[in-house]
Amino acid sequence: MEEKTLNLSSGLIFGYYDSGAPQGAIYKTIFALHGLMFNSYVWKKMMPLAFTQNLRLVCLNRRGYGNTTPLPQDQYPAPDKDSAGVLKSIGLDILEFIHTFSQKEQLPLSGEGGFARLTWSLGTMTGLSAVANIVHASEEVKTTMSHLKALVLHEPPQVALGPPHPKGFFYPDVVQLLPPEEHQSFFHWWISGYFDHDPKALAAKSISTSGLTYASPSPFSPPSLYGVSEKGEGERLFQECGGVAMDFAFMIHSNQELVHENYKKAVFESELEEKTIFVVSDRTPEQLLIASWQAEEDGMKAVQLKGANHFSQWDFPEETMKAYLTVM
Repeated sequence: MEEKTLNLSSGLIFGYYDSGAPQGAIYKTIFALHGLMFNSYVWKKMMPLAFTQNLRLVCLNRRGYGNTTPLPQDQYPAPDKDSAGVLKSIGLDILEFIHTFSQKEQLPLSGEGGFARLTWSLGTMTGLSAVANIVHASEEVKTTMSHLKALVLHEPPQVALGPPHPKGFFYPDVVQLLPPEEHQSFFHWWISGYFDHDPKALAAKSISTSGLTYASPSPFSPPSLYGVSEKGEGERLFQECGGVAMDFAFMIHSNQELVHENYKKAVFESELEEKTIFVVSDRTPEQLLIASWQAEEDGMKAVQLKGANHFSQWDFPEETMKAYLTVM
């Protein structure tokens, strides 16, 4: 699977992976956006499945990932500074990509065609910013985005939606006990691990419930990323560059009131409220389960994957595809 590139009229270049058009003349398209550190190669195993479902899966690489133009360092706002302009700009760039790609590839948009937006993990923050800022796009882009038919939020943490942070909110506090050079390997192990949560806690769906595993994955279920380097896919799947650190700081320290406002605009103040789902696995980190329960309290429908973790699209591609299709 090779990364392709698309030049926008603004001069930006977006890297992306494309499953290609299925055989049917009319089909739906899913535009996917990845999270922190791991690029859109994470959907590799779902590409063949899209073809069999009469879908086209187009997975963008965010700014600074793959062959996509990096965000200049001076455009990253300092922690706790105003991030409104940057979030809006990034969102509009994503809309421009969708419009340009749709025109170039002559996607079927009317009738039974159209497209859905899929965001994974922390990438949901910029993905929701795109939808919330459609009103600020050009008329041509607005026309294209009028064919947006569904939103799939695949395990965003609370910091990507804007509610108050629980303990550790995304990254376990215990990481502060490690030497800086070990933070990345710890993150890989933690975020791709399988967590053994108390079934009663899962059934209760209470933010205050004890019985959820916070920082230590199961020692009996290998994390998703174990072995990928030996298979030659590690360097394609996760990014090692200075921009990742700035990306992480920017997202973690973004204005949470603004992030929450984008979340409400994109999901609950649009025609997409009944066509939005939160896909969550029952062996994912505690923080992501809590975010799904908060979203359900907000009125969103959740689709749970049994036995899967945060990398369900890698370890359980068929089941994850079925989850995505529930809103298509």
